[in-house]
Amino acid sequence: MLPHKWYIAGTGNMGTALGEALQRTPGLLFAGWLSTNPGKQLSHPVYSFTEYADKEAGVFLCIPDRFIASASESLKQQFSMVVHCSGMQPLHPHCDAVCWPMQTFSTRVPSEWTNVPVFIESRQVEVQDFLLSLFANLGSDPQVCSQEQRQNAHLAAVIANNFSNAMFMFASTVLENKGMNPELLLPIIKQTVQKLQSTGIKDAQTGPAIRHDADTLLMQMEMLKNNPKMQHLYHEISDAIPVLFKK
Repeated sequence: MLPHKWYIAGTGNMGTALGEALQRTPGLLFAGWLSTNPGKQLSHPVYSFTEYADKEAGVFLCIPDRFIASASESLKQQFSMVVHCSGMQPLHPHCDAVCWPMQTFSTRVPSEWTNVPVFIESRQVEVQDFLLSLFANLGSDPQVCSQEQRQNAHLAAVIANNFSNAMFMFASTVLENKGMNPELLLPIIKQTVQKLQSTGIKDAQTGPAIRHDADTLLMQMEMLKNNPKMQHLYHEISDAIPVLFKK
């Protein structure tokens, strides 16, 4: 029988966001978080990760990947069901399922689950169906996947989200080095993302690299001469763009 009561192990960005979501999920009782810092103040109680147990409840594991294997083994002795939320980790022997949302979370921004793909993997059809229903109720786009599919989705998400944010930092540094406000970038960043919904990724690409504008590329390389690492990064990405968008 599937547990009615659920906890979340981990109070970082993912754990906090999932906790907020579970609190508004019909038919499920969210009982609180587990943490190595049980004194942390959140909307529900925060219990000791190592000492607390509830044999009739399930737990979602939202902790760094390197701890999942060992933590799932100990938590399986304390709870009836363990579900980890990593995009890359396999379905470990002591885990009943994996559910990984392809979304970025921050404690400073309200979590958004609508239309978010959630990749679900389980050995048990009953658990799989429970997770599909749970995330469908949140307005997400849950889907059963293989480990390989989930890991490929995670790789793509890292490139699309983490790498693009690193590029925003690169651009921000260029402006800051000349005493300019990085917030000048916000309109073009917003427009770039909005444009993808109407034109598609391939047709959205603009700039000197896709136009083979050698003079502009050389001039901008020269502007970065005092920072060889950024200059190298600019060169490598400019070289990659025509390859990625080759007709």
